[in-house]
Amino acid sequence: MVRDYLLYLDSVRDQPLANSTKSKHAGVIRQILMLALEDGVFDTIPPMPKQRTVDKPRVSFTEAEYKVLLQAARTIADDGITRVRGVLVTREHYNLIVFAVHTFLRPTETELFGIRFCEIEVIEEDPEHLMMTLTGKIGYRKSASLQVAVGIFKKQNELHPDAKPTDYVFMPEYANRTTAVNTYRRIFNHFLQETGLKKDKDGNDRSPYSLRHYALQTRLVKSDGKVNIYWLAENAGTSVDQLERFYLKDLAPSAAKVRNIQSFGDG
Repeated sequence: MVRDYLLYLDSVRDQPLANSTKSKHAGVIRQILMLALEDGVFDTIPPMPKQRTVDKPRVSFTEAEYKVLLQAARTIADDGITRVRGVLVTREHYNLIVFAVHTFLRPTETELFGIRFCEIEVIEEDPEHLMMTLTGKIGYRKSASLQVAVGIFKKQNELHPDAKPTDYVFMPEYANRTTAVNTYRRIFNHFLQETGLKKDKDGNDRSPYSLRHYALQTRLVKSDGKVNIYWLAENAGTSVDQLERFYLKDLAPSAAKVRNIQSFGDG
């Protein structure tokens, strides 16, 4: 009956549903059957039809592309005349790029655009870093930044010297954080258009999320295999499974891996 239902969904559409969407439909049906099982209507729950799903790699940047993006963002911000939908592009929009990459934060209302000055502590131990208190996609967590983020945070303090502890770190002039997210997305797209980086080599569109993908991939590559993948996943608010499926899968071999596969025994 579930298979017939899924076939029916396709029959009333111009294009068939994606397999991932069909899996969600089957998941909801299973949850409903669980209630029936608890009420004694069923003794067992039948297995749901499996749907083949294909993971799509995350759209990111190469190291060279990221440098081009940074240079363009600096130049556009410093010219002091560029406006996107009436909003003047400033160094704050450049700072957002660097901060996002060195904190692994999602460019959402609850993470990058939701964090307040009072939720960030500068830890001066070696290496210097930020300790951030977040309530993001997976709920409450403490997250440590990379060292570069400390300098960006201090620059934001300089840009907003009169900020209260409860003010947002980035674009605090927007009380509506959805507006802040949408405004920044348009400015970020302007940077991408100016540099010809809106699409990757496979024609996939880049977005502010591409900075997080780049950050995680770069951390995995530059550590030469030394980073603890579980700790990295926990710190970034994701899972090892997600890192392996979407971030490690298409990475070029690191220098450490290349050396390892060419190594010889001691004999």
